[in-house]
Amino acid sequence: MAKCIDWLLWGLKWPTALFLLLTVPALIRSFDYFNFMTIKYYALAGGIGLYFVTLVTAGYNVCHNMQIISHELTHTFFAYLTFHNAGRIRLNPDGTGGSMQLKGRGNWIITLSPYFFPLFAFFYMLLMPFLLRISDGHWLVYGVFGYLIAYYWVTVAEQVHPKQTDIIREGYIFSIIVIVAANLWTTGMMLAFVSKSWEGIKIFAALVMQLSLDYWDTALKLVIQNLQ
Repeated sequence: MAKCIDWLLWGLKWPTALFLLLTVPALIRSFDYFNFMTIKYYALAGGIGLYFVTLVTAGYNVCHNMQIISHELTHTFFAYLTFHNAGRIRLNPDGTGGSMQLKGRGNWIITLSPYFFPLFAFFYMLLMPFLLRISDGHWLVYGVFGYLIAYYWVTVAEQVHPKQTDIIREGYIFSIIVIVAANLWTTGMMLAFVSKSWEGIKIFAALVMQLSLDYWDTALKLVIQNLQ
């Protein structure tokens, strides 16, 4: 089963990158449609700010080790999702990184998943509807979400660099396209989730797709007009 999935993902590798690249203009424009002047987003911003305060006060080593752990856990999560056998996680003694035992070669989603998937924030999103219900929509629930979003952003920023073995393995061009575009998707979906929970993500995805179609339809018409 794992090999079949790997072959399928290999075939979808560059079509996925092309799709993500074509949606970038719409993704950037879609952020104009958010109404950030609400208590939910104020609380989210407070949680983001609190994380950066923690980053300064907690010490670099503590934060760095947690980033490595979340990185390897994300590899492991996607390995299981694609039916691969994943073993134990190991942190390098010198603090330079870590590794996750994987049987077989794996696929590009396993390799690049830590750079576009907010693992801790995702599991918190699964809990948020329940937390909001029992807390009567308390702003603190959104504050914690903001903290986890900032944690994810900083983790990705820390771990994306030219010597990163995951990026080298999948190729710089492909990795850059996926990391940049997928993070625009990820960030937009998390912000949309704050607005209208899972329904908000559906609305956001539909908006991006419609904006993409409008954008490239207009661009194609301009090209045709210039060629005539």
